[in-house]
Amino acid sequence: MNARLNNLVNRAKNPRDKNFRNHLYIFLICCGISLFIWFLIKMSDDYVTDIRIPLAYTNVPADKQLNNRGDKLSVRLRANGSDLFSVKYFSRKDKITVNLRQADLRRSRYFDKYYFLTEQFSTEISSRYDFDHTLLGISPDTIYLDLEEIISRRLPVRVNVDLEFKPQYMLYDSISVAPSEIMVSGPASIVDTLSVIYTEKQKFSGLGSNVTAVIPIIPPVRNKTVRYSETEVELNIAVEQFTESSIELPVNGITDDSGISAIRTFPEKVEVTYRVALKDYPLVKPEMFRLTAFFNPEKDRGKTFLRVRAEKQPEFVRITRIEPDKVEFIIQK
Repeated sequence: MNARLNNLVNRAKNPRDKNFRNHLYIFLICCGISLFIWFLIKMSDDYVTDIRIPLAYTNVPADKQLNNRGDKLSVRLRANGSDLFSVKYFSRKDKITVNLRQADLRRSRYFDKYYFLTEQFSTEISSRYDFDHTLLGISPDTIYLDLEEIISRRLPVRVNVDLEFKPQYMLYDSISVAPSEIMVSGPASIVDTLSVIYTEKQKFSGLGSNVTAVIPIIPPVRNKTVRYSETEVELNIAVEQFTESSIELPVNGITDDSGISAIRTFPEKVEVTYRVALKDYPLVKPEMFRLTAFFNPEKDRGKTFLRVRAEKQPEFVRITRIEPDKVEFIIQK
């Protein structure tokens, strides 16, 4: 077979065999005409074929998100072969628009979903073809809609900062951000998993005064369906110069044992070393402090020392050391 084919090719290429080439061309033309006539005869018959048409959704409820992607209808038609051939391979498959505000939506009994019957589009599908045809069916007969609820939550903002201060300078108060909460809106399946929003990491060096800066947040979810009321926050860092001082304060021996009238400590006073901002130093008064040594009859019986603790102190003071931090005691009944 290959030898015969090669022989025909060689004869067709041979410039001296012109008569053979002419007969070959006539044969090929006749085959082409026969094939074309056969095609026209076949196209005149009726055929059944399936045409796939995509769906597009509009007017989705504001409090819902539609998660359906790539829904298509398979339309079965019977028509002339040439018409079906043209529609299937050469015409555009324009989408069928489903207006969810007007569509005959129904609520499923068994699933938390809505659905609609595709037979409601039979008239629209039939009218889009300008040739004689018969609509045999639409598949699937039911389209289920994945409509997810859109919710909103306020999430706290957490800063991520690295602070370095000048000597004797410290953070005066807790770092604040404005706003302290950000509203996040999106599909419930995503928003319900979120708990906090962090800012981008920032480093501040050589701090010797208050700092105000605007820094971006890091979206916990980068999804087009999730929206954030703010994309950045204002950071406020209060910085003050601190000094260290000390004060001598009495120790109050206390207990919850009703059989003990008093507990005396030795020494009766201890030295408290603290740090305070220079601007608050004149405000420090001894009566702002209260030191206690608590005697627990179950745990401390037989001991000779009690630990001294600061039960009360000014909010703007940071105690760094109590000397001594343990005192001897005697029980008075």
